[in-house]
Amino acid sequence: MKPAGPARRAPARTLATQPSVFAVVPRERGAGDRRPASSGSSTVPTGPSGPSGLSAEPVGSAGAAAPGYRWRLLLVIGLAVLGFGSLMTLVTAALTPISEELDTSLSTAGWVMTGLMLAMAVSTPMGGKLADAYGHRRVFMSGMVGMTAAMIVNSWVPDIGSFIAVRAAFGVCGGMLMPSAMALLMHAFGPAKRAQAVGWFQFAMTGAPTIGVVAGGPLLNVLGWRGVFLLFGVIGLGGTALAAFVVRPIPRGVRVPIDVLGASLLAGGTGLALWAITRVPTLTQAGAPLLRDRTLLTMLGGSVVCYVLFVVWERRAPSPLLDLRLFRRTSFTLPLIAAPANQFAYMGAFTLVPAILQTRYGYSVGAAALLMVPRPGAFAIASPLGGTIVTKFGARAPMFFGTCAMIGSMLAFAVGADPAGWGLIAVMVGLVLSGLSAGIGSPAYQVLVANSVDDKDLGIANGMNQTVMWIGIIFGIQTMLAFAGNDPSFGRLRATFVLGAVVAAFGFVAPLFATRRAARGV
Repeated sequence: MKPAGPARRAPARTLATQPSVFAVVPRERGAGDRRPASSGSSTVPTGPSGPSGLSAEPVGSAGAAAPGYRWRLLLVIGLAVLGFGSLMTLVTAALTPISEELDTSLSTAGWVMTGLMLAMAVSTPMGGKLADAYGHRRVFMSGMVGMTAAMIVNSWVPDIGSFIAVRAAFGVCGGMLMPSAMALLMHAFGPAKRAQAVGWFQFAMTGAPTIGVVAGGPLLNVLGWRGVFLLFGVIGLGGTALAAFVVRPIPRGVRVPIDVLGASLLAGGTGLALWAITRVPTLTQAGAPLLRDRTLLTMLGGSVVCYVLFVVWERRAPSPLLDLRLFRRTSFTLPLIAAPANQFAYMGAFTLVPAILQTRYGYSVGAAALLMVPRPGAFAIASPLGGTIVTKFGARAPMFFGTCAMIGSMLAFAVGADPAGWGLIAVMVGLVLSGLSAGIGSPAYQVLVANSVDDKDLGIANGMNQTVMWIGIIFGIQTMLAFAGNDPSFGRLRATFVLGAVVAAFGFVAPLFATRRAARGV
């Protein structure tokens, strides 16, 4: 047994031999860390029966779980997110028939997507806190049960209001599951392979849904969207049963109260801003001046008030929804600026492209869904590679590549908006570049965030990271849909994708400014 050296008794965590924030190396843990360092034994010594009386978890070297358990856990997580990722693509492709069957407009049907994502943006940090306090396995299982139930109920909804409500409930359950899934996987891989854990998590998030889209795309034409929801609900039941036998508990954090007021203010501010964005196309088409519309100004003003009150409350709350103090750390803050900028373009284009394939190219709903496969397929293939690159070479190059690829994908979509000539090839190129951008760049952002906090705060940090990402996604979808309009011309579509490229360019702030600050020793 190797004796603990002086660094193990240090009061604070340090990044040993780490020349900059981009060097992802094993972290030394201080006395305040709840998970003890491995001392060569075969179990994590969290107590006589493991954490909170549960069985201790078998581990490999450096505190990581045995390799066999890692892959079983990855399979379970893949099944857990299968319905989430697959239905995201399939619902987007089926928005037109959904709006027709439920007798609503396409813009209203779009809230099926944004309502879910807004729910996830608010519930994800709460899910991280619940997991730290009550156990990641317990919260993970609760999320799986809720998501499965929501998928089954969605196959029976009578109107658009109930559809949006159930999808929002699905988003809340997803917000419980995602931080726990990430924490379980990071713990299984150990600190030394954290970037690989992120890469494999993204592989599960995209690889499994890619299979679901390939199978579910044709089924949209055969079973309809209701039948597809029911099918994924049945698959979710099987995944939940498997998870009950496979997933093992990991050490908990400190139990803290849930910040309901903070969550309400964040949801209110974001919801009002989204409604304002949705109203803009209606006003512009009617020729009404935006600055004289009282409803629009009231929405924007209410959004600003909610956000200001949110910041004030979070700085005073005993257990805030978002720990704003973490934003003082450069390596934590800059990825949370860059990653949402990329997601803005990524998901905004993702919502527009299926409509272009159906309305301009004449493809069916199922065919349009299948044509979207290159994006999650490239994402799934690139994600493990992205994690490996970060581990071996650091995060700066992957973030540069991810931003450049995302900008390139937006420009390719701008060309592909016109079906003449090489349009379809340009769309395919854009889908592949989007997937590569997310697969290569995202592990770098997430690892920088995770390595900026103590292990006991991983759930909260992952929750904050995903919340900001969801907000970027939400604004990307609503802004690009509003910018394109209900019946966009080729010129308007081109301008919309150029807007996505401009926003994606903010992804350069993380590698550029963090590198300079690191060079100055910040």
